[in-house]
Amino acid sequence: MEDGIMKTILMNHLTGRNKTSKQCYLDMYVRSLNEAGKMFNEANILFKRGAHQRAYFIAFSALEEISKSQLSADVYTGYIKEEEFKKIYKDHKKKIDRVKWIQIDANIYPCFRWDGIRVDEFDFKKKLKSLYVDVDFTKNMVSSPTESISKEDAEKIIKAVQVGLYQIHYIVDELGEQIGTKGFMK
Repeated sequence: MEDGIMKTILMNHLTGRNKTSKQCYLDMYVRSLNEAGKMFNEANILFKRGAHQRAYFIAFSALEEISKSQLSADVYTGYIKEEEFKKIYKDHKKKIDRVKWIQIDANIYPCFRWDGIRVDEFDFKKKLKSLYVDVDFTKNMVSSPTESISKEDAEKIIKAVQVGLYQIHYIVDELGEQIGTKGFMK
């Protein structure tokens, strides 16, 4: 078990929070991060095979899993209430808004800028366009995923996932900070 998870469990015991924390939120934290890692690997495979649109979709979904992991960690640590989790959990826009820090970190820290790939705003509509044929009725135009999502778009969103997973790993595993937002605030 990672140092940060152990620290979180210990802090919950020391503060008495263990009496109110639900184990399912810690489990969701771990499983969501694991799933995000799998999706990251799958997006890379698809990208290398030239399936940029599907790689984009999978990588964007991984960002949502990262968000879910942090959201569930925040409930487990008492940073947010369970009711807030339930409001955000199935709202794609709100989940993506909670990982805005990934875009910021990817674009400001020199260790992430070496490759020249700049991470753009996360756009849920673009996720949908990466999988489905879309129509703009005002312009009377139809677009396919190939027309909507470029190789560069996929490259940027995959990098975002890589940065998010790395930052969480660094904070929790390397520095041993608590899981969720509490670990990032130090």
